[in-house]
Amino acid sequence: MPPRPVTKPIASACLIALCMIALVGNTPTATLTVTVNNVRSDEGQVRVAVYTQDNWLGQEPFARVWTPPEGDSVTAKFSLPLGEYAVAVLHDLNDNGRMDYRLLRLPKEPFGFSNGAKPKLGPPPFEDAAFSLGAEGLSITIELRG
Repeated sequence: MPPRPVTKPIASACLIALCMIALVGNTPTATLTVTVNNVRSDEGQVRVAVYTQDNWLGQEPFARVWTPPEGDSVTAKFSLPLGEYAVAVLHDLNDNGRMDYRLLRLPKEPFGFSNGAKPKLGPPPFEDAAFSLGAEGLSITIELRG
């Protein structure tokens, strides 16, 4: 059976799809620099995780960096599409890939959130830690607690 000729509606749909792919590929990005202070130990890894409202905690972060601590601060840089984000930091002292807890689900390892958001009977809401990343980029500082 000979191949069917491409009709104008199919060709138009393909052209629209290619244009959409090109537009998505040209999404403007900016640099988010996160400095984590109050690192008290060279043990384990410091996890800096960037979230959107749709995946706030409990899900895979939008972007993340694991870095071994050296000294009392760590800096992580991300190139992200412009938008609204929140950052959660965990100093995973025993490098087991998760937050460890004491009795009553109190954190056993140092942690922190953007905007200095504080947990209240669980992690803070996204809105408390959220910030906007504009074209000029942004530098934030997070103090570890615990």
